[in-house]
Amino acid sequence: MKRGCLIVALGTPASPAVDDIKAFLRTFLSDPAVVDMPRWIWKPILNSIVLRFRPPKIAPIYERVWTPEGSPLRVHTINQARHTQEHLDGVVVRWATTYSQPAISDVIAEMDVDELVVIPLYPQYTPSTVADIWRQLDEVERTPGAPRIIRAKSWYDDLEYITWHAAEIRSAIDSAAQPYDKIIFSFHGVPNRPAHRPDQYHDQCEVTTNAIMDRVGNVQWEMTFQSKFGPGKWLQPATIGRMAQLPSEGARRILVVTPGFFSSCIETIDEIDLLNKEAFLNAGGQHFLSITPPDSTDAAGRILASVYRSTKANTIN
Repeated sequence: MKRGCLIVALGTPASPAVDDIKAFLRTFLSDPAVVDMPRWIWKPILNSIVLRFRPPKIAPIYERVWTPEGSPLRVHTINQARHTQEHLDGVVVRWATTYSQPAISDVIAEMDVDELVVIPLYPQYTPSTVADIWRQLDEVERTPGAPRIIRAKSWYDDLEYITWHAAEIRSAIDSAAQPYDKIIFSFHGVPNRPAHRPDQYHDQCEVTTNAIMDRVGNVQWEMTFQSKFGPGKWLQPATIGRMAQLPSEGARRILVVTPGFFSSCIETIDEIDLLNKEAFLNAGGQHFLSITPPDSTDAAGRILASVYRSTKANTIN
């Protein structure tokens, strides 16, 4: 039997050009699992407002984070697949994206495997990140000759994943000139509406954080949520809001961890390391350090290989 492993990232514009950003956002924000407003309300807003004004607004951000090799997310995902391959002998490892290229169905067809474990690069489960992956896999499974597909639904408590974060935090603490007042765990936010399963998502974020801190030791910490988009209530507290409050509460030296992000991207490079850092320092903070995600390290491959093995072990043959 020929076995495969497919890791799936969200996707990225083809370039930081406004037209490419617009094309990516049109695909991404047309997904009902991402924006769960009635289509007759959302489509005019998307086409006449969002796609008109947002691409030129965020193009400078994409230009700032873009690398000579391309989008950081794309570069890191490619390297994560390579490192995962190094840790999975006899398994064909490839990568795909949900909303850009390469497409999930195209990559699966090229892999030509009998059994395929699919790992979304989101440790904590919410439909807004994973539902369209499942929809695309459903379509693949209906095609003749499709492989047996095993889905890694979430891996928020994977031991390699937890251990890596704890070690990175411990290293930052041990090398600091002065103790940190607090560790901030910032996860991507989700709308506080049933369709996004916010309670389940929050619980998984909490399990991840507690498991990491059990290995780190006695340091104050809290959990926050970032990257709110659009109107409505989202999970609280907001990371950016807490940045302005922490110094007055005595937390002037903080360490920020983003366990929900497996690769550096706009949300970490720009939102955390620029906007949130600026808000914290402007409010009287003295020291701000963030832990870089696994990115292109060998550890990323070890973690995903661990997720592959545990997913296989927990699947009834």
